[in-house]
Amino acid sequence: MTSGTLSDKKNSWFSKKELIAYLLVIGGSILFAVGDVMFANPYKLAPGGTYGLSNVLNTVFPWKISYYAACMDIPLLLIGTWILGPRFGVKTIVSTFVILGAVWVIENTWGYAPLIHNGMLPGDFDMASVPDYMQNMLVQLGDKGITFVPDYFLNTLVAGLIYGVAIGMIFKSGATSGGSDIISMIINKYTRIPLGTLVIIVDTTITLSTLVAFGEIRLPIYSIMLIVIEGKIINWMMDWNIKKKEKVAEV
Repeated sequence: MTSGTLSDKKNSWFSKKELIAYLLVIGGSILFAVGDVMFANPYKLAPGGTYGLSNVLNTVFPWKISYYAACMDIPLLLIGTWILGPRFGVKTIVSTFVILGAVWVIENTWGYAPLIHNGMLPGDFDMASVPDYMQNMLVQLGDKGITFVPDYFLNTLVAGLIYGVAIGMIFKSGATSGGSDIISMIINKYTRIPLGTLVIIVDTTITLSTLVAFGEIRLPIYSIMLIVIEGKIINWMMDWNIKKKEKVAEV
């Protein structure tokens, strides 16, 4: 009896369903890293979470995004497990470290140049030579030697789609992206504030940090637009997944 139970549990780890779940975690995590480094960071956007805050810190105090994120995500995983118990599961841990690894690889190979733009300017370009009224039309990334003509709307739209699909894949696997969600879970445990409300408060605070750091009102506005698009895609993917399960159950 006991032997059969252990055998079933062992087989479940190598089932087709589990394999698909881990492929979704890994694929979604890599896609998330692409969205962050190639789309959100170059435009100084902070769509919530530890990576949103890492983007702001990376621009203000140059250090790799992956290093900032690791300094937040790993302690949060440990603190969350200690306070809340092992609620996150193996897949969330896998997601956390795959995202960290993928971000590190992309920022060390691709760098921080935007994938969507209306033109890149030479690295030795002198912003002081541009008239004041035109300077707001350009984005200059600190000491990274990158200046470009932005396309905020298209970039935000595509970034929202990428983030939405990435997080949707992670959620469909039964994992979470960890990070700032753990902070919300901990506060929720000791207060009566709904978890959804706490997530909004935490992510909005991070998003508004772009206004404080860069003094541009359009940055938090575009970040919020990104979050809305992301949320719509996640909801669509999860609803589709539920409807698919219902159809299978009917058969």
